[in-house]
Amino acid sequence: MYNSEELFIDKFIACLRKLGINSFPFDNEDFYNGIENMQQYFCANRDKMGEYQNELAMLFIKRPLEGVYSEFRNAISKQNGWYIAFENPEYVVASIKLDNNGASYILRQNDLNIGNDYLFEFAKAFCKGAEIPVMSKC
Repeated sequence: MYNSEELFIDKFIACLRKLGINSFPFDNEDFYNGIENMQQYFCANRDKMGEYQNELAMLFIKRPLEGVYSEFRNAISKQNGWYIAFENPEYVVASIKLDNNGASYILRQNDLNIGNDYLFEFAKAFCKGAEIPVMSKC
């Protein structure tokens, strides 16, 4: 996994927190519907993703045999114990453990050269696809 992919996942989780999301579905139909929406947003805005667009594209490859976005799923899994926790027996819900200050800190970093407006649109696209109500209007 590229460092840019890890940074993107960190920022994705931070955006969810800033949007008022406390938990999100994981490794189920809602989760993959959310990623599908993000993938469509990525394709429509790829040229605005800067120098890391090819690396980030790896997160949005749907594996044909599984029919899932395994790179994105695996990247989220790596955050278990850091910014999220799987506290349910079947790991179908990820609880965000990042607080608002931590989310702000992550989003202030200019390590991806992708504007926060775009990052928030990714998070909103995920929420729309996963049918998660958004609490905040970041």
